[in-house]
Amino acid sequence: MQTLAKWPSPSELSFSAETGVQTGIPNSKEYFQTVLAWAKENGAEEYFLVPLEEWVPSSKLLSTLPSYPIRTQIDNPDSVTFSYLIPPVLFGKKLCFWISEGTSLTDSYIHILEKIERSEEQLSKIFGIEIHSIPEIVWKEEEKHSNSLLLERKLWGKKENGKRYSSSFSLAKAFFVGSLTDIREIHEYELVSGSSSLLEKTIQKFLYKRADSKYFSLLSSLGKIESENEFVFKPKIHFSFGLQLLILACVLAEAYEELVSRWIEERPQHKDILSKLEEWTGKEFHPKTEAGMEAIFEEKVVHLLDKYSGRTDRYLLKRLEQEYSNSQKDLSEHFQLRKKELEEKLIPDLLSQLESHSKLSFPEELKTEWENLGKTLQTRLENLLLERKNLLNPEQKGNGKTPESWNILIGQRSD
Repeated sequence: MQTLAKWPSPSELSFSAETGVQTGIPNSKEYFQTVLAWAKENGAEEYFLVPLEEWVPSSKLLSTLPSYPIRTQIDNPDSVTFSYLIPPVLFGKKLCFWISEGTSLTDSYIHILEKIERSEEQLSKIFGIEIHSIPEIVWKEEEKHSNSLLLERKLWGKKENGKRYSSSFSLAKAFFVGSLTDIREIHEYELVSGSSSLLEKTIQKFLYKRADSKYFSLLSSLGKIESENEFVFKPKIHFSFGLQLLILACVLAEAYEELVSRWIEERPQHKDILSKLEEWTGKEFHPKTEAGMEAIFEEKVVHLLDKYSGRTDRYLLKRLEQEYSNSQKDLSEHFQLRKKELEEKLIPDLLSQLESHSKLSFPEELKTEWENLGKTLQTRLENLLLERKNLLNPEQKGNGKTPESWNILIGQRSD
């Protein structure tokens, strides 16, 4: 959605002391009323019950869902199961509560993060010391973007060389804030570490080497930049940020699980922890497989995502179809907007300039320069007319079920 989002911080939602003591999940009635009170204070006029499968909801989607006025006294909606995986979000005057059956991309992503956390807990028990090795994410955007969620919510960390850097986000928070950000504004994102100990840094070296070696082609298709010591991506605008992080999280989960498995299997002595980690890291080499979109469709990747997200429905293939449909609609809207700009502004402006050019004359010493200007204007007009002609017939082949259909779609995108 174009309207910058707002969401409550934990300090803005006060629950009774008994709420969620055992489970960490608030009482649904108290949750509903407390969020409504916060939203009303922040200018909300209506609320929606939005399926988490639709995260992030478009304005068009909200226009198809029932809305309810925010009044002083509102009864809790009947037979609704709220999802607490992400905060309620206020888009302008529209408040979104999330409801879920546990099958959304967000549910799967959080499930994978829980697996990563359990693997890290196992490593802590194995090493007899608390380990903090799970990476965080920082991204940068052009500083000229004034309509920025990082600015609005004071979530930026620094500015440098015309770029605005986000704060260092946990994998969960990066998913939430990044999904609310126009992916075109995320210039690059990077896995970063706050680890201070040599052990944690050595663990991360293994994880990154394992991920980069075994899934090189897959990560490259997500925009990973080749680098010795950094894990940096230029995100792909034809995929949602959520899907890109989902796949990346699966790759990290596999690397964590592999490390735990090796340690349990070989049981090296504690004095050999660092040398054994370095040995395993040095041996992490895997043959490269198909590059490009073909890498995402590989059977091992489909299985990887199902395994770590706790699914059995070949979810990646279903999601790719949905992402394809969304990207195709986005492309069509882009074509229409560009066509309108060409027909209503750019082409008329050039025609007007050419007409003025043809009516004026200059002294002999400026004649050549004036003729060259006319040729330049005519060339620009020809290019715009050619672009308009090509915009009229964007290819509508495929449905996102094959790499070929994706390659055609990607080839048509100029943004």
